[in-house]
Amino acid sequence: MIKFSLRFKTFNLWYLESYDRTINMDGRLPIQEHDLHPYFKQGFYNKYVNRVKTNLLLATAFALLLLSPCQGKAQEWLRSRDSHAWARFQPESWKSVRVTRSLVDEVGKVTSEVVTLTTTELIESDRNHYTLGVESTVKIGDQKVNQSKDRIKRDINFKGEGFSELVEKATIKIGDYEFPVEVFTVSIATKKGRRVSKVYLSRETMPSVLRRETQFTNKKGEVEYKTTSNIVEYGLTREVLGKQVQVSRVVTSHEQNGVRTRTDEVFCAEIPGGIIAQEITQTNADDVVTARTVMTLLDYGIGSSTAIRGKEEDNSNAQDEE
Repeated sequence: MIKFSLRFKTFNLWYLESYDRTINMDGRLPIQEHDLHPYFKQGFYNKYVNRVKTNLLLATAFALLLLSPCQGKAQEWLRSRDSHAWARFQPESWKSVRVTRSLVDEVGKVTSEVVTLTTTELIESDRNHYTLGVESTVKIGDQKVNQSKDRIKRDINFKGEGFSELVEKATIKIGDYEFPVEVFTVSIATKKGRRVSKVYLSRETMPSVLRRETQFTNKKGEVEYKTTSNIVEYGLTREVLGKQVQVSRVVTSHEQNGVRTRTDEVFCAEIPGGIIAQEITQTNADDVVTARTVMTLLDYGIGSSTAIRGKEEDNSNAQDEE
């Protein structure tokens, strides 16, 4: 088994914000890709060897971050367990997803593809924190190149750390729907700088954040990244594993170091982790696509009473009827 050690940079902060939804949504690059890919800084030296090592490193790191939140706070704008896509469910609720990560060359051709299969389970939850168990397998072709099993504890900002007083009350229109919202700013200091978010919170919806604008400024006063997230469609009906459910569509844009990342995802409040589908497109400073990632829901279960899970439930019922 090949093991890698990564030191994550500021990009990690955005990843925790944006993809705690996958476990947060529920995805999510831990390190800027141009810091790793040999074509950017090493020319064509050992082209094929470096490509394999780089792609494996990127895929493994990306998958683990996309599907596994790190310890501590992210999504500091969520103040209650009921507003968290994982913490609001019963213990033993779980979800399995497949993430396909493709690297693309300058002419749009896929140069490599890596698949990660991940199952996440809610182990415990209270108003202060929640704990997840995460099992992941990374595959290149038919070969398993990495397997991991982790237990991860996350805090919930129930005390409202960093929250301002109410800034204003407003109304957000999403299609035919109009929602009253409360607008706050949330400021969190880190060792490297400060992350400030303006959030539009609804008491009527899940997800409760209808719009978010986040900016991270380092100790030198330089803006390192900006993120904007919006619910662009609400109250849609979609079939998920044979069941009709209500979903929302969320679009998030992130800019950092000349790299732009657009995430288009579908959120369902009835499913642990919330995110049931996700597509991430990464472009460079020349607006050329360099990578794509697609997340697909495979199966899920809610609480310990779930005996037949997801799609299997419908198949089982059909067999019983026969």
